[in-house]
Amino acid sequence: MTPIKFVLRYTAIPFAAIVAVVVWAVVPSSKEIDARQYAALSRAYTSFPLPFRHEISEAMDDGRISDRRYQTLVRDSLGNGVALDWPASGVADVAAERQRLTELLKADSGLEEHQR
Repeated sequence: MTPIKFVLRYTAIPFAAIVAVVVWAVVPSSKEIDARQYAALSRAYTSFPLPFRHEISEAMDDGRISDRRYQTLVRDSLGNGVALDWPASGVADVAAERQRLTELLKADSGLEEHQR
């Protein structure tokens, strides 16, 4: 076996496979959540405790919530005793639901006091 064949067979191909799996795992989780997920957060927002509302505000710092951050929020909501339920109907598009949650965050006076 030549050295080039050895490197390709035992090093380059397995390394490329590992890189492909990592890219496959990371790329889909960086996308934005859908309208039902925003609606679930905005409809249950008033029942969340103040630290969790602050966590939602931090997740919206970029103006949107990524799928990865949403997964963390769901786990934390269960830890805070609140289960998020996706609404079956009455959900607008992503931009409208994102705007609804943004307005709730801006109107929440408890967040301003918590940040001080």
